[in-house]
Amino acid sequence: MSTPRIRGFVLAFFLFAFVPSLSISNLVAGQVHEEEVQPVYMSLHSKQTRRNQHKGLMTVEICKNCVDPSSEGSHIEGLNAYQGPQDFAVQSEIVYAIPNDGSRAPMNRGQLEGKIALFDRGTVALVEKVLHAQNAGALGVVLIDDGTCTDEKFTHCGMAGRLSDGGFARNDMFDKWKNVKIPALFITEMSGQRILNLMHLESIHIPGYGDHWKNV
Repeated sequence: MSTPRIRGFVLAFFLFAFVPSLSISNLVAGQVHEEEVQPVYMSLHSKQTRRNQHKGLMTVEICKNCVDPSSEGSHIEGLNAYQGPQDFAVQSEIVYAIPNDGSRAPMNRGQLEGKIALFDRGTVALVEKVLHAQNAGALGVVLIDDGTCTDEKFTHCGMAGRLSDGGFARNDMFDKWKNVKIPALFITEMSGQRILNLMHLESIHIPGYGDHWKNV
């Protein structure tokens, strides 16, 4: 092995051993620097539900690289889980769960601990995604609709229900929700896109699970 290659190996070892914030993709691409990555924060608070006319409709705040999203953030409306916690106050960074559709336990559970987990709607029951996040140590969950909701007012969202139900997943069996301890918010596809547009994401391919997004 030549001297330059040895030096390169030593440098790479030093970076991964002593600078854990660098990922393999960042090191190879050389395009993303830690100081450029600004996390997106959300404030989930049950008191915001009670201000609304309709039971189950909740207004939350999101902002990028802010101190207090509840006072600095822009508003997004969503449905609270009908059978989930009704009294809560959570404020943290939003992290995309991998796989994004929650089809298995998160592969990035270390990133989700103490954060608000983001999931796409899919074929997996919404409550299963919430439990996946809870088991990974997440403080809350945001579930993005896949376009099934007919409008931004949650008039009809398929199996997830509708605003008139007083929250999403009202018709789920109680046994599925009895162990849920963290709040969950169901938002429209358009609102989800607002969040995704703020986040720093990169595409990854997972054999057997397809293409997904991950936080940079």
